[in-house]
Parts: sequence; C-alpha cells; structure tokens
Amino acid sequence: MHITLKFCGERPSETVDMLLDNLKSIRPTGPFDINIEGIGAFPDMVRPRVAWAGVRGDTEHLFKIRDEVEKAALKASIPKENKKYTPHITIGRRNSDIPLPEKALSSMQSEALMTSPWTVREITLMRSELSPMGPRYTPLGLFKI
Repeated sequence: MHITLKFCGERPSETVDMLLDNLKSIRPTGPFDINIEGIGAFPDMVRPRVAWAGVRGDTEHLFKIRDEVEKAALKASIPKENKKYTPHITIGRRNSDIPLPEKALSSMQSEALMTSPWTVREITLMRSELSPMGPRYTPLGLFKI
C-alpha cells in the first residue's frame, strides 16, 4: 500500500535522474502521524473505477510534503497537476461502468474503516510497471522527511 504524492507517468531516464536530485534538496520537516479512515471511490460510489481508503491525521504536513514534491517535479520539467490532490490508498480497481450491486454499495457505505495512526518518516520515489498480474513497484530513491 502507498499514498501517491505525485504521479509522473512515463519519463526519460534523464528526467528521472533530475527528479531524484531535486527530491534530495527537499528540506526535512520531521516525522508526522497519519491513519486510514473511511472508504470512497473515484469518480463516485455508484459507478466506481477506483475504491480507496481515506487518509486522516496530520494531513496538513502531508500536503506540505506533496507541495515540495510537486516543486521538485516541476524543476525536472514534469508538469504540475491541475486536479485537486486527494490523499488516499487505492484498495481496488474496477473496469466497468455498470453500477455496483446494492449489497456491495451499502456494505462500503456502512463500513467504519479506521486504523491506528502510524508515523511517516520518509518518502520513496517509485517506478511502477503495469503487467497482467498487476503493478510491479521498484524503489528508485528514499528521502527522509
């Protein structure tokens, strides 16, 4: 499981190297605590394409880190995201426009998903490669916060 701070898409190795260098210059701000709370879906719960678990806790700190990552990416010529950032953990994907069965929808809406907090101490630049067996993640760099 992971929380995406910035999706960069496919990039040439020179751009990735530049991003790695830029991420090294992010000023450490110290660890902070977050937890998982709630379930939602994109674009909506009736016809979800992605089911997600919400992120709560010190999200202000998470947004600050995300802004620093966005600046580092922009310096590496990776365009800024225009959509609102919603921190979440993807828990499922769906390849259908058919509405969810009522039983599944009511179960998702009634579940009180909540975890204990954990401490965020670092971020990782990850390469993701899609395959028929699901995504494969490879860490490219680890950065203390």
